[in-house]
This record gives sequence, structure tokens and C-alpha cells, in this order.
Amino acid sequence: MRGLRCWSHLLKGTTIPVLVFTDHANLRYYREPRKIGPCVARYLLEREQYNIILEYKPGTTNHADALSRQPDYEGPNPINDDVTVWPDHYFCDNHTSIQVFNMDSIGDNLDWQIKLAQYKEQPLLKKWASTHNLSLLDGTHWYHGTALVVMADNALRRGVISLFHDHMTAGHAGITKTLQLITLYYWWPNLKTFVTEYIKGCATCQMTKVNTHPTHPPMFPITPTDNA
Repeated sequence: MRGLRCWSHLLKGTTIPVLVFTDHANLRYYREPRKIGPCVARYLLEREQYNIILEYKPGTTNHADALSRQPDYEGPNPINDDVTVWPDHYFCDNHTSIQVFNMDSIGDNLDWQIKLAQYKEQPLLKKWASTHNLSLLDGTHWYHGTALVVMADNALRRGVISLFHDHMTAGHAGITKTLQLITLYYWWPNLKTFVTEYIKGCATCQMTKVNTHPTHPPMFPITPTDNA
């Protein structure tokens, strides 16, 4: 069916029958009264648009034409002459070049600000190194695996979460999805707790989320008491 759809503009309603080889023998009898599965039945109406003859060919003998798979079979294709592929350096820093949060160096990218904050906290980072298995991946800055370590700066940490949660391309994902995205690039102690509290305080998420625990009225009304 996928092959028929691909060439439907040439195969639909032809006066000359189209010979179709298949390794499914039962398909040859789809026009005869018999019980068929739902997978075959859903294709019957679509198949009626084609004038086809099904011929059974066992899978061991039904090999693809090797000539059609040669890399030089297509030859020069002028359609691709105007296709331009941008180099990687236009995309590799996409996640960290977006400007977020209000700081003095608002024009600098997120990675630079995080690395700059590390210079002032070297004693603390060295203590974290043994506890959290940190390393100087590039010889200068501290990483947890391949994730850049973010210092105890709430503005920086909120900026990281905002980038992966609030940005228009992020779509206000949930806690688990946001954590999965952040941990690929950044890390700090108690990251999960910080992200959880941030998302629970996100006004957009609270307005749009489905209330799975709605408040129900009491089964019996509260009767007033007589004041003596």
C-alpha cells in the first residue's frame, strides 16, 4: 500500500492492469467471500481505486532489484543544485545563546555568565568535586559529566530553567521533561527540587493544567444550629 500511494498519480484508474508482487499469499483472495482481519479490511476501499493483479512470490525469491539501489543510479540531479546546508557553527550554541534574566551583562550568553560565576567560587567547587564527582572537562571550568556546573545563584538557576521551560520553543513542559532537557547541559546540587518548586510556581502552568483532584461538595448539607 505504501508503494501504491507513492505512485498513486500514475497507478490510479489505469486501463492496463498493474502487476504487483507480494509475499503474502492470502492477499490474492481478498475479493472472495471470506473472513479477513481488520488490518487487511481497512485497505479494501483504497485498493479498489487501483487496477492491480496480485501475484504471489515467496519472500526467499522476492529480492529487491540491486540495480535500483546503486548509489550512482540517479546520476546528476539538478533539483538539488539550489539546496543550501548551513554549517554546524550556526546551530551548535543555539540553546545557550538566547538571552534570559536581567543581569548587568545582559548581552552575554548563558554559558559565559555561568563560567564567570565559577571563577569566584573555586573553593566551594573543589569541595563539590569529591562529593559530586566533578571534573575540569576543558581544563578550566567545572562539569558534572558533560553538564556545566551552575553556582548557587538564584538568578542564574532561574535563567537556566526559564530557557528550557518558559521559552516559546519549550512550551512549558512538565517537571520530568524539563529535568531531562536541563541535565543534558547544566547541573547543580538539588537540581530536581529547584526545578520542581519553579514549575509549581509557574503561573502559566497552573492556569492551563488539568485539575485531577477537583473539590467535591459534601454529601450532606451542614444543618444550622439554633442559637439559644
